[in-house]
Amino acid sequence: MACEPQINPSGATGPLSASSTGWNALSVGSPPGWGQELHNGQVLTVLRIDNTCTPISFDLGAAEEQLQTWGIQLPADQYRSLAESALLEPQVRRYIIYNSRPMWLAFAVVFYVVVWANIYSTSQMFALGHHWVGVLLVTLAAVSLTLTLVLIFERHQRKANTNTDLRLAAANRALLRHRVLLGVTDTVEGCQSVIQLWFVYFDLENCVHFLSDHVQEMKTSQESLLRSRLSQICVVMETGVSPTLAVEGHEDLLEETPLLPDGPQSQERPLMQTELRQLISDAEPEEMAQQLLAVFGGYYIRLLVTSQLPQATGTRHTDSPRVPCPCQLIEAHILGTECCSSLGR
Repeated sequence: MACEPQINPSGATGPLSASSTGWNALSVGSPPGWGQELHNGQVLTVLRIDNTCTPISFDLGAAEEQLQTWGIQLPADQYRSLAESALLEPQVRRYIIYNSRPMWLAFAVVFYVVVWANIYSTSQMFALGHHWVGVLLVTLAAVSLTLTLVLIFERHQRKANTNTDLRLAAANRALLRHRVLLGVTDTVEGCQSVIQLWFVYFDLENCVHFLSDHVQEMKTSQESLLRSRLSQICVVMETGVSPTLAVEGHEDLLEETPLLPDGPQSQERPLMQTELRQLISDAEPEEMAQQLLAVFGGYYIRLLVTSQLPQATGTRHTDSPRVPCPCQLIEAHILGTECCSSLGR
């Protein structure tokens, strides 16, 4: 089976449809010369790779050639390694497969069967369990519980995913000045899990100015609220610990020394410690605004291309009156009252 990455600019090869990705309020960028100018939220190109292949890599060179037709020169040495290391690690690829929508739907089907069987077997202890009304009530109860589970899954999809969206923060930080944001989605075609890397045009200069003023205002009048919101924007990281450093400073090591020598397996397993790292540092308002846009840029792009952005009564920096721009999303759902419900762990 061939495992070649595919690129999907406008008119490029490879399957790409609105029905398969779920985006409908969005237009893929047309090549120059068609009388159209780039606008915020316009998809420039999409890279697609089969997640089940090994080895695996994005054809970023082809994407860069496509972007050059728009006059966009991306610094390959600044973002290539950041994007590939963020998404193509084996544990991240497995996470994408196990947390895809088809996998969750399969789990929901198994959940329905298990719940129906358990409720039906319990109802057999009562006279109603042998009547068709009892079977109907059992089915309705199992369907209700399954629908509740599906709604929980759908709500989880709208949260910022620290394992995919936020891993693109470093790459997006390098691309902010080039007016390009990266986002990642996944889909299933046949029996293949496909990763999609989206390149979307967005001039964030106005968003940076707005967020700078908003952060400055919160520092002046709502500093405690700002600190509370920023403290929740964090990730848990595991770092290795040297055994010699772990026992450094202890004078009496005899009592802590194991009676039996460590086996080969214990020597191969390094000591690990968990560390809570803040993603947004306390800095100047403009610097914090750029950090917020870089960290949540991938989250915004994923919601944009899958039509999951919350509806807005008006927009600041997009052409569509009902599609919020990144600074609106961050203001309302990251720094606002809905902060806790928008950050996935």
